[in-house]
Amino acid sequence: MKIRIYRKNKDIPLPERKTEHSVGLDVYSAERVELRPGKVELVSTGLVIESPPGYFFKIHIRSGFSIKNGVCLANDVGIVDSDYCGPEDEVRIALVRLYNPADPHRDQPLVIEQGTRIAQVIFEKNALPDIEWEETDRADFAGKTRGGFGSTGSR
Repeated sequence: MKIRIYRKNKDIPLPERKTEHSVGLDVYSAERVELRPGKVELVSTGLVIESPPGYFFKIHIRSGFSIKNGVCLANDVGIVDSDYCGPEDEVRIALVRLYNPADPHRDQPLVIEQGTRIAQVIFEKNALPDIEWEETDRADFAGKTRGGFGSTGSR
């Protein structure tokens, strides 16, 4: 499958599958960034990616990068719509460094160097059907209520 991509900086590798069975394509930081605990930083990838017709893509943190550095995506998972591929629609990754009071280096920034693999792109088919809402006057779709949030217990 051919996917159109624009790279602002040709020194940064294209997203790549690291093993034959990898689901995601690793994405690299296009800039040097300093992450401080609790502060969200938008990290440039320097990429504009056009999803194939009928697809969109998700951005996930690389698990090894996350575990080794105490970093996660600020928005849990990035959803990139198929029409987000205009000239200024660069894919940027919202990273946050978690605060760990036991970390002896907690007051020092985590430096992400340009060219570091930080996330992965996963393409998915857009299976959302056309939606037409049918608004009702009552919320008794399932009959008896289950009891709300947490009603099934802790086990």
